[in-house]
Amino acid sequence: MTISFNTKGYDVFIDFIKAYAIMCVLFGHTFLWLDKVGYGVWAGMQVPLFILVQAFHWYKKDKPVINFVKILKRVIFPFFVIEFLTVGIALLFGLNNANELKTLALSGGGYGPGSYYPWIYLQVAILLPLFSPLLCRFSKWVSLIIFIIICQLFEFLFSIIDLPENIYRLLAVRYIFLVPLGWLWAKEGIVINWKTILLSILSLFAILYFEYLSVHDEPWFFTTKWQFHRWPCYFFLAYGFTGILNIVWKRLVNYELIIKYIKVLASSSYEIFLVQMSVIYLINYTSIPFVRDKVFKYIIWLILVWMISIFGGILLNRILNRKSIIMSKND
Repeated sequence: MTISFNTKGYDVFIDFIKAYAIMCVLFGHTFLWLDKVGYGVWAGMQVPLFILVQAFHWYKKDKPVINFVKILKRVIFPFFVIEFLTVGIALLFGLNNANELKTLALSGGGYGPGSYYPWIYLQVAILLPLFSPLLCRFSKWVSLIIFIIICQLFEFLFSIIDLPENIYRLLAVRYIFLVPLGWLWAKEGIVINWKTILLSILSLFAILYFEYLSVHDEPWFFTTKWQFHRWPCYFFLAYGFTGILNIVWKRLVNYELIIKYIKVLASSSYEIFLVQMSVIYLINYTSIPFVRDKVFKYIIWLILVWMISIFGGILLNRILNRKSIIMSKND
């Protein structure tokens, strides 16, 4: 069985993956009991899903060319806009002083949960064309083994030098193994056979191990809070779990209204991510006024964050797209 993607144009299933991933971002950054719900198995792989899609889009092209101007306009510029707005609001309401904001920016790459992602995206964009010759030269299994060796060497290196967490979070190294998996999506789709099923099962066990059982696995695996964002966990994501998403997608594809919302969420997924990053940084659920009950405070905060993030992200996407259209016409 093979789940095929449209490599010549628009693919609605890819949109479904992106829409699902951005909902998981909101869930992961707002739900307080992630360790109780098997988070790593079904909702904790948001960034890896986005990187798989990024790699797929790159490798599906016959002659891809990296466009830094487009990346700056689409990824970096909106990120800095949101960051400057966040800083301004934080200073205006006295949430942080200038020195605290400077320290946070330098140590974390930005403000709010997931502020490392734009820097990861940029690194992956640079790495994708560099890995193309390797992927084209060797068979898929040899390529996968080479990437496993590369990823494992980095696990050893980071364990030995005890790489600081604030540096590790900004490096795309933990996502390198997604590059050949995204390449396989583009070249052959998602092939479901006994090999990929076996690898998915082993990978699922790896996710559960790193999420619930792992304490200290160095030097084999670097100790970090990104427990299941490492190479053994990505087979399940790329084959088993995406296969499950495809089954769900086939149940939803006949509902026009759902498809409409999926397309909106997918097209605005990056802007939703940026807005939630800022909102969660600026608003703490314990600071909700006029409400004493902690649970009620949390529920109000949860609703606020989701509504502001989704509708604010959609609005930001439309503003940025309108600006891009105007600039294109002027050019």
